[in-house]
Amino acid sequence: MNEPLVILDPTDERVAIGRQLATRPDQLQGTLGIVDIAKPRGDVFLDEIERLLRGRLPALDVIRLKKPTYTKPSPTSLRDEVGARCQAVIQALAD
Repeated sequence: MNEPLVILDPTDERVAIGRQLATRPDQLQGTLGIVDIAKPRGDVFLDEIERLLRGRLPALDVIRLKKPTYTKPSPTSLRDEVGARCQAVIQALAD
């Protein structure tokens, strides 16, 4: 069960680029930001993630944030808000 974790990048890279995972806290505490990237039905998926988190970690402060559109990178103001307010972030999409 000690096989390496393989994460596939859905972008069109002709040659795979090795990436390191971001450091993860030992436990979630403080503020967790849930970022909706504005893809259709992403909010439905994130509603369920939020419901599960609130049920399992009631002391965790969960905030919701949303990009204006999925077709462009996050605006600087949103990135700054996430950095200032959140100790951890979940960003997800769905179609």
